[in-house]
Amino acid sequence: MPRITTKLHGRYRFENAMRSHTLVVDQPLSSNGTDEGPTPPELLVTALGTCAGVYAVFFCEKHGISTEGLTVYTDYEKMNNPARIGKMDITIELPAGIPAELEEAFWHTVHACLIHNTFTTPPEVTMTLAAPVTS
Repeated sequence: MPRITTKLHGRYRFENAMRSHTLVVDQPLSSNGTDEGPTPPELLVTALGTCAGVYAVFFCEKHGISTEGLTVYTDYEKMNNPARIGKMDITIELPAGIPAELEEAFWHTVHACLIHNTFTTPPEVTMTLAAPVTS
């Protein structure tokens, strides 16, 4: 199972190590952070938009459709009780367009992205408090 290691480096600033990459996540100044990176909700929404974009590229490459200028817009709303992202809307802008006869297959492919599937079939999530190391 792959692992991402998240370490606190400041009040709300976390450095996340995955494979050979480091990603900083923080809170905005208005929430007492240093605004050195996106917030966790922004990352979650970004993951969905990016995943949909990758699957759009897969489809376009398979069908010889240009991906030049491809842009994905992901809008989201926060909700309460419980606090969560309650709605996400994805708009894919593809200047070359999708031929009408391939549009249904295009959307079928994009909806099959890993992150979309994760939202529609939620994973089992466990949380554990590791015992402190004492000498």
